[in-house]
Amino acid sequence: MSKFSEQVHISISSFSQNVIYSDFKLSQQMADHHHFSFLWQYTSKAVIEPSDQASAIGKYIGSEVIFTFKVNGIQLMSKGMISNLVSINLHGSPAGLHVTGISHTIVLDDMKKSRIFLEKNLLEIALEIFAEESSGEFYQNEAILPTFSKTFKYKTQYNETSFNFMKRLSARYGQWFYFDGMRMQFGQTKPSKVKLINGSSLHKFKIEANLVSHKTSFGGYNYNNAEKIRNVSEKITTGSRDRFASIVGYNQGSVARQGLSHGAYTNNAQNKDEIEEMVRLQTAGRDANSVFYSGVSYFPIGLGQVFTIQNKNVEHELIAIEIIHLSEGHGNYSCEFKAIPADVAAPHYTDVEVFGKADSQPAIISDNNDPEAMGRVKVEFYWAGWGNSSEWIRVTQNYAGGARGGYWTPEIGDEVQISFEAGNADCPYVSASYYNGKAKPEFFDPNNRIKGWKLRFGQLLKFVEKVGIWLS
Repeated sequence: MSKFSEQVHISISSFSQNVIYSDFKLSQQMADHHHFSFLWQYTSKAVIEPSDQASAIGKYIGSEVIFTFKVNGIQLMSKGMISNLVSINLHGSPAGLHVTGISHTIVLDDMKKSRIFLEKNLLEIALEIFAEESSGEFYQNEAILPTFSKTFKYKTQYNETSFNFMKRLSARYGQWFYFDGMRMQFGQTKPSKVKLINGSSLHKFKIEANLVSHKTSFGGYNYNNAEKIRNVSEKITTGSRDRFASIVGYNQGSVARQGLSHGAYTNNAQNKDEIEEMVRLQTAGRDANSVFYSGVSYFPIGLGQVFTIQNKNVEHELIAIEIIHLSEGHGNYSCEFKAIPADVAAPHYTDVEVFGKADSQPAIISDNNDPEAMGRVKVEFYWAGWGNSSEWIRVTQNYAGGARGGYWTPEIGDEVQISFEAGNADCPYVSASYYNGKAKPEFFDPNNRIKGWKLRFGQLLKFVEKVGIWLS
């Protein structure tokens, strides 16, 4: 083992001396921010003046902190920024600072945004967001490698931060999304040579098996072909080969009744391929929750790292999904971890039913010349910034059908009401039209006796109660 003084090192960007700390803790989870805290004796003065402590709070808040863990030749680094400083008083006098902070991922979580990504895939969306929201070494292109490559016609970020948007996409499409301590990772885990031996470098080793039903059945609708779409699965077909995951997969039928004739409706899939992919990811996500491994390691383990546990003659290859790095002081190090089998087909937080939720709202018609002749329109939303133009969306009619029905398509520039199927921000449609302060109804009457229609070139059908009918 390394000497305690060498195992943990903390550096603060605006502080040039050696950081004397105690009670250090750094918590890391997949698809989440990292949080750290420690007590900091930032000066060697026997007596600290209150004015000096006040000055220190102002100087160090917002500073970057880099943590280096090094044990037996295994080195791991992590960084964050100080987000909170609290003065510590002992016997009525200043005695140091309690430091808490967060990972640089917080820059993606600064404010809610609304925009639409047209004809882009996950890779293009992720790179665009990371590039505009961050700078420096926050991410590297080679670490952004999603396994889901389909191009989306229409993908909406609605009233959510960029971090929560990426988190939602990761859950929906079964992608690894995490901060490895130094840079963003999207789509892939990271190999390592770390091998823990139970009873030596590993203690408090625990295996937790969960009996989880894999059974999945989804139905939906493809309006382009006017057909029902459906896909089902009793259990995952390409699950983890981990011993305990395999046992759970074999026995999961005992917590589920036979039969898949009744399932859930979803509008997250628009065609057969998409609903098939939903079922595959749903069963894979449940398989990833079959078994969890945990323990205390004396070697540094990085979030998202693939590592090995040797338990006598049995080896387990695992992915670290939660890590808590600990050091009481003087550089001594340990970490608590939670892990799942490395060969799972999707992350444990996969949720194919998640979607961005939107409420009805006004928009303006930007195009009504539907290339497929289905009477659809494009709209421009009243959102701040760019990326507010929709794809072709449907318009509700009072009466519609093949070779019959009413047909009233809004004109370019008209204000309309946009609603969303089941509140799904990716499924908008025109549900009504509005008058407004610049486009007032010509038929307004204080007694509400006038009804009618008037088209853009002057054709008119007008009813005046108890008076007559005008047609021109």
